[in-house]
Amino acid sequence: MRDTITIGAIAGIIGTIGMHITNMFLKSLGLVKITTLQIASSLFLDWDQINTTYGIIVGYINHFFIGSIVGVTIAFVFKYTGKDYFLIKGLGITGIFYLVSMGFMIPLLKIIPQIRNSPSTLAGHIISYTVYALITSVIIYHYSKFTVNNKK
Repeated sequence: MRDTITIGAIAGIIGTIGMHITNMFLKSLGLVKITTLQIASSLFLDWDQINTTYGIIVGYINHFFIGSIVGVTIAFVFKYTGKDYFLIKGLGITGIFYLVSMGFMIPLLKIIPQIRNSPSTLAGHIISYTVYALITSVIIYHYSKFTVNNKK
């Protein structure tokens, strides 16, 4: 696929599905108390609305939208820097988004302050984001057909 935005968005959505499955598995083990879906929903809703049908729908829409934005960013990084070391680049871009969202945006918006009291939840989210980065990077690496523009 030659279109950078399309491959990035599709890969990001598929990566988000992998992230969500991983996160739900970690929640079933008791390691994660607040899921990535709940966090995505809490960007727009109060905590008492998050686990309602409406809250879950809003959470999925936000989750996929954010995942596609990160996927598009990874695709553009690959397009302009090349696909070599694609896993490291994907992990790096995803790591930047993780740090900005969990370390800056969540405290700034004052949503889900209880997450700061759960190191296992934060570790679970790091694992989930890593799964996202690996899935998204592999899909973009294998299915994108763009070449690096090195015009000087």
